[in-house]
Amino acid sequence: MNRWMKNGILYGGIIGLALGLLLSKYTMTSYKDEFTIITYLSVYDYAVAVLRYGAIGVLIGMFVAWRKNKAADDGPKTYYGEVFLGVLFLSCGIAALSYLFE
Repeated sequence: MNRWMKNGILYGGIIGLALGLLLSKYTMTSYKDEFTIITYLSVYDYAVAVLRYGAIGVLIGMFVAWRKNKAADDGPKTYYGEVFLGVLFLSCGIAALSYLFE
C-alpha cells in the first residue's frame, strides 16, 4: 500500500471517529404522562455507534486517496469521483440532520 492510501485511511478514520463522537446520541428520551424519562445508552452501544462513523470515515478516506493516486497516474481528470463524493456527503448530511432533529 502506498503512502497516499495509508494517509487517506488514517485521516479518514480520525475524522470519522471525531464526527462519531460529536453526532452519536448517548441518551434516549421517552415520555410518560407528564414526565420525561431520560435513559443513557450503555457504553457498548455508544462505542458501536461511534465506531460505525469511524468505519465510514476509513472507507471515504480510502476512496479519496485511491482517486487522487489514480488521477496522478492516469493523466486527464474526470469528475466522477467528485460527483460521487458530493452526493455521498450530501446524503450523509441530510441523514445526520434528520437524525438530530427527529
